[in-house]
Amino acid sequence: MSSKRIRTVAILVILLIVQVSLLAHLRPFGIAPDLLLVAALVGGIVGGPDFGARNGFAAGLLLDLVVPGAFGLAAGVYATFGYGIGFISRGIDSEDARVLPVLLAVTSFLAVITYGLGLGVLGSEQFVEWRLVGIAFGVSVFSVLAALPVRNAYRWAAADPHAIARTEPARTVVN
Repeated sequence: MSSKRIRTVAILVILLIVQVSLLAHLRPFGIAPDLLLVAALVGGIVGGPDFGARNGFAAGLLLDLVVPGAFGLAAGVYATFGYGIGFISRGIDSEDARVLPVLLAVTSFLAVITYGLGLGVLGSEQFVEWRLVGIAFGVSVFSVLAALPVRNAYRWAAADPHAIARTEPARTVVN
């Protein structure tokens, strides 16, 4: 297993621990923020559609292991939206500071709506109510706030330490 994959798995496990231990109990306005959704979406922005799909599936699967009765729904939704945001971000300037918040807000809003409707199909009718729109809005606001630290973590995970060592300023390093 490469060091990039190990670092990515470590990021996902740390985000899961923070999600389950801290954010599940902090419910501002009755809304539980979703760090693993942020990880899926930011993974798509940083790594492209394929990485977004794989990372989204892994993040969703971790959430499905913790949340009873989801039956793999989060893995499917997070993989789909991770791929989608990665595909969209290839065609736009995702480094622009104005693009990332808007892109994350819209996709996280749609992902939460999709997840809630999917839970409704699986039999959890309490999620198919108008308050789902408020929950989706709250989660999208949190996604925007949490995006920069998660993006920096994924950039660290994707960094090649050997390439950094070869590109020292003001001199050439020959391998």
